[in-house]
This record gives sequence, C-alpha cells and structure tokens, in this order.
Amino acid sequence: MFKKIRDKITEATQQGMARGAQDFQQHAEQFRQAAAAQGHDITPQLPTPQLAAQAFRTATADPGLAAFLALPMQEQLRQQQELQAYGTELRRLYDTGEKATLVIRALEPTGRTIAGQAQYTATLDVTRADGMSYRTVAPLITPQATIQQYAPGTRHEARLDPADPAKVAVFGPIA
Repeated sequence: MFKKIRDKITEATQQGMARGAQDFQQHAEQFRQAAAAQGHDITPQLPTPQLAAQAFRTATADPGLAAFLALPMQEQLRQQQELQAYGTELRRLYDTGEKATLVIRALEPTGRTIAGQAQYTATLDVTRADGMSYRTVAPLITPQATIQQYAPGTRHEARLDPADPAKVAVFGPIA
C-alpha cells in the first residue's frame, strides 16, 4: 500500500516538474525574443536543483531578502520596479556620464530596504576629470554583503551627469 502511494506521488511530482519545465521554456523563449527586440542576447536557463538550493540558502541567510520575499507580491513588484529604475539610472550615467573619481565621506542608512537591498545616503567628494572638486549627496542601494566596499574614506570610479553634476553614480573601488 505504502509503495503504491509513494509511486503515485513520485509520478505526480515528475509530471508536475515536466509541466513546469515546459512552461519555463515557453516563457523563457518569449523573454529571449523580447530582449532580442531590444538588442540583447539573453537566454534564461532553467535552474538546477543545486542552484535552487543555493538560492534558498542565500535567501534565508540574508534577513533583508527574506523580509522582501515575505512581502505581498504587489509590494515585491513595486520594489523591483524601484530597484530597476535605480539600475537604469546607473546604466545611463555609466554609458553617457562624465568620468570622475570620488571619496565616500559618510554613509548613512536610510532605514529602507528596496527588494532586499539596503538604501543609504552617501556624502561624496567628487573630482571631475578637469580636476574640479565638489561635495554632493547621492543615494546608494547595495546588498548588505557588499556594503564594506563603500566604507567612508574609500575611493571609487564614478560617472556624473554633466547637465546635473549632483547626479553621481558610484562604481568600482580604486585601490
């Protein structure tokens, strides 16, 4: 009796996994085509059980991400869109902004997390390519695991908006 039940559960699980894989492939192809229409070559891959287990371990080890995943789906989507807008602005500044360097003078947590990532207010001493320096304040959103690279006193590559030099994006640290 137990073996029959176990076999039925195994069969149902395998059928469900096969349907899930088919659905994933269909959606992945739609995503790939939409990305290609925008000039990107992105092909989503079905996660392996090992990757899923790693993602679960990572999510449970990061309290901010765990709290984000516990939010209602609508709020998760809103925060993902907010984080996407932040990333889009970083990409715009990286692609079109003026190169600069900066030193982080202060980093204050805002108390907000966006999609599991902490938001900070960074006070920055920016030096433009022509040598002119100024101080500004900019938002910084980063996972908790990488915040140490933004410690006060650290130097970073940066890009600024020539039309509005207060808009500064912080990139990789300079050794």
